[in-house]
Amino acid sequence: MEPAEAARLATLADFAARHAVALLLGLVATLLAAAWSAWRLLGRQAPRLAGLVARTWHRVDRRRLVARWLGLHALASFVLAAAGCVAFVELAGELGAGEELAAFDLALAAALSHHLGERALAFFGAVTHLGDPALLWGIALAVAAVLAWRREWQLALAWSLVTGGGALLNRLLKSLFARTRPVPDHGYASADGFSFPSGHASGSLLVYGMLAYLVVRHTPPRWHLPVAVLALLLVVFVGASRVLLQVHWFSDVLAGWANGAAWAALCIGGLEVARLAGSPRRA
Repeated sequence: MEPAEAARLATLADFAARHAVALLLGLVATLLAAAWSAWRLLGRQAPRLAGLVARTWHRVDRRRLVARWLGLHALASFVLAAAGCVAFVELAGELGAGEELAAFDLALAAALSHHLGERALAFFGAVTHLGDPALLWGIALAVAAVLAWRREWQLALAWSLVTGGGALLNRLLKSLFARTRPVPDHGYASADGFSFPSGHASGSLLVYGMLAYLVVRHTPPRWHLPVAVLALLLVVFVGASRVLLQVHWFSDVLAGWANGAAWAALCIGGLEVARLAGSPRRA
């Protein structure tokens, strides 16, 4: 890497570290505004948008093969899964020495160790426990038990695949990449094991995201936006806490989100295919 490029990355990392909390709050505000805008748009234009999508799709899929055997919801899930896989592969390709993202990871961790105050460290040290494996496994087992008690077997299977399978996939990926963690010196958090991808980031996305999906399926529409917003806040803050506490590199968290989103979308796509297969089909 050229010295000028290294200096640019160091300057960017220093700025991000100095304004880390403000940048995080700005990101959250942007995501909330986007979610609210999308919700309002769908609420007002849903019939028109659905009709437009249906007409467009019928022109592409003239024989109705995809609509009959896959379903548009499942197709959208598989497209999202493919996008998550591509993002993960791109991030994994930036881990080597001399890569810009790897250099930024190092510079950001060093800058955060100098600039992040004790109050912020204490706050995010508490927030990060919302992504601890013990808590997420407890939620996963409790929800699986409730779904089994209600005899919602397809949802119980999908939930188990998303949460349990996602956790196993993350452990496999950690062992495959075997990336060393940053070592914090503040005492507000500690972690062991390999670093890439972040288990807290992927685990919180899988558990809280899938839980929001289940709640939305079982509640009136007025609850859907608040549930989605709460899940979004949990996922973003837990993932960000791992970077700010310097127990994960920045790219670890991005990869954890990409990996988690891809796995959840793949499982939900399979659930939609199974649901469509169990419903009457039109010739």
